Amino acid sequence: MGGISGFLMKFPSLIHFLLSLLEKIPARLPMPIEKLVSRVSYPRTGRHLQRYNNRGFRLVVGCIPYRYRESEDGKSIEEAIEVLVINAQNGKGILFPKGGWEKDESMEEAAIRETVEEAGVVGVIECKLGKWCYKSKRQSIYHEGHMFGLLVKQELDGWPEKNIRKREWVCIWLPYICM
Repeated sequence: MGGISGFLMKFPSLIHFLLSLLEKIPARLPMPIEKLVSRVSYPRTGRHLQRYNNRGFRLVVGCIPYRYRESEDGKSIEEAIEVLVINAQNGKGILFPKGGWEKDESMEEAAIRETVEEAGVVGVIECKLGKWCYKSKRQSIYHEGHMFGLLVKQELDGWPEKNIRKREWVCIWLPYICM
C-alpha cells in the first residue's frame, strides 16, 4: 500500500502524536512567514534541483497540517483536533500536501513550501513524523517520503494551486477511516 494510506498504516502513532501536541510548545518557523510566502508565489517546476537517495528514490517531503477547533463543552480531544486534507490533482481521493525536496532548501523549508503551494496554509513545524517509501502511480518511480506535523497559524486566501486543489478541515480520524 503506497501514498498517504501506506504512511498512516506504517505509523499508527500519528493520532497519538497529534493528541500529544496539546502539551508541546511550538518550534519556530525556519524563516519569517512573509519571506516564506513570497518564495512560493509561483510553484516551482522542473526536476533539475530534485534530491534522490542512494537507491535512486526521489525524496519528497510534506506536512500533516492540523489545528485545534474552538473549544466546545463535551467534545473529546479527538473531536477538537482537525487535520487539513487536499484533493489529488486528478480529483480522486484526499491526501496531505507533499512534494519534491530540492537541493537549495532544508527538509523543513521544502515541507512548508509544498504545504503553502498545495494547501495555502502557513504554520509551525512541530517535528518529523516519519518516513515511508512508495511507488508513484503516475510516473512508476519510487519515492522516499518524509512527513512533519504542522500547527497551522494562517490560512491564505490565495495560493499557487488554489485553482486545482480544494482544501478541507476534517476530524482527526477521517483520513485514517478513508484508507
